[in-house]
Amino acid sequence: MNLRFLETFVRAARLKKMTLAAEELHASQAAISARIAAFEEELGVRVFVREKGKQLSLTPAGAEMLGPAEELLAHARAFTTRFAVTDPRQISIGLSGTVAQAILEPMAETLARHWPNVTVHLQSLTSTDIRQQLLEGALDIGLLLGSIEEPTVINRKLLELDYIWVCNPRLMVGDIEPSMDQLKELTLLCYPVDSLMYSAIASHFSSPQMQDFKLIVVRSLSVMLRLVLAGAGYAVLPVELIRDELDSGKLVPMRFSRPFPMQAYFAAYIDQPAIPLRAAMVECICEVAQQFTNGMAEELLLAG
Repeated sequence: MNLRFLETFVRAARLKKMTLAAEELHASQAAISARIAAFEEELGVRVFVREKGKQLSLTPAGAEMLGPAEELLAHARAFTTRFAVTDPRQISIGLSGTVAQAILEPMAETLARHWPNVTVHLQSLTSTDIRQQLLEGALDIGLLLGSIEEPTVINRKLLELDYIWVCNPRLMVGDIEPSMDQLKELTLLCYPVDSLMYSAIASHFSSPQMQDFKLIVVRSLSVMLRLVLAGAGYAVLPVELIRDELDSGKLVPMRFSRPFPMQAYFAAYIDQPAIPLRAAMVECICEVAQQFTNGMAEELLLAG
């Protein structure tokens, strides 16, 4: 029996709404629904009556389970309190290049200050690799683009960033929107093919396989920025992370009538009672990210 599924059943039963259970458990509504579905499949019975627009209600089987489920969770918590190693000496965190560029220094300083006796292993990885390694148990925490919609994973919103198409001013021809033919003549510095950013770019150009585009695939944000500055091609990059290059004129925005969608980054971890440090560190990292977001808002106000 998966205790996370059991806890989700209890919280949904008591709160009578999937949305409220999702908020309390710091998970998406899709993840909560998936956990309940997995819980029902494992037991072979339906525990909720689902009626659109109405509160959740328990089936007779679900009502019979609720009390024993709460008792089982109480026993599990008591067991954990008595036997679990709640102070691990090391935590592994995988973070994407974008997250690293945004909050690496204040995050590292804050974690070291709060947990001086814990060794924090920071790994710069692509969001795709972070997802895979987190699910395999190779990482404790992942800071990545997009959430991980798995029943056992907790996702916390970290950053939401504006992206803009930019290039070296030598590549610009006038102050007009480039045609599709012009874009295909230039080199597009692109993200890995299996990434969410690649999918977003393909959607932006309505070209699922990026037909006829000249691509250089880059796995590192810092390398991509160097290539754009050198005039090797054009790319879509987070506005706030290239503010100095834009202000100095080293990079210029490319005119597109349709803006590139904002991208959301998340802190993800598999919640295990034996390792409560994961949740505590994620909460701390989210506070650091909020300070970064507040700083962006202040800069916009000053600029206005």
